Amino acid sequence: MSVSSRAPSRLAILCLFPGAVALLGACSKAPEEPEFDHGLKKPIVRKLREELKATPCDKAKAQEHAQLLLTTGDLKGATKASDDFAAAGCGANVVLLQLSYTANARLENKEGALKAATALVEAQPTNASYRVWRGLSQDALGQTEGAAADYQKAFELQPDQRPILNALLKAYETLNRPCDALAAYERYVQAKPTEANKSDVKEAMQVLASKTTCPVDAGATDAGGIEAATTP
Repeated sequence: MSVSSRAPSRLAILCLFPGAVALLGACSKAPEEPEFDHGLKKPIVRKLREELKATPCDKAKAQEHAQLLLTTGDLKGATKASDDFAAAGCGANVVLLQLSYTANARLENKEGALKAATALVEAQPTNASYRVWRGLSQDALGQTEGAAADYQKAFELQPDQRPILNALLKAYETLNRPCDALAAYERYVQAKPTEANKSDVKEAMQVLASKTTCPVDAGATDAGGIEAATTP
């Protein structure tokens, strides 16, 4: 065995002892990750990084940089680009936060996705999509109550959107809140009357109405909601 091949094992043993940290600086440092290979885009990435060092709050360059990183598959780099922009005191940047959310979601970094989605909701509280994104992030972390609140808010903003309704209904089912689920269906058929007589909607409302006694929404009844659901 050569001296060079024994060196790593000796270093590993020495690092087990507290006093070794003072003698060997390497003991306290984690190995650095290799630089991401951006392929043909590497010169552009490097150029943008250098320019952002001088002007970290250049919105256009920061967005171009993060988008380029995401496009080349550098997901961690894309999230860092968004974090660096915020850390520099440049304020909220919706595009960077969108890219950060996407990258974190692909990385299955649930906490990171929730952080980005929360920043987006704070920046644009009436954007239904951002409410859904934060709801999905909370769902992934098992925070069903918070997810339901965000889905409900998104539904209030866009009550005619079936995907939002579906997400809300799933959360209410998990939380065992059939009356809230029924109320959501009633609001949905109010916003989209053509759905009131669809067999799947009528059946779902009938099932929910049979589970418990829920307050009747007169407006929903007029729209063909609960009346249609409970009529044989």
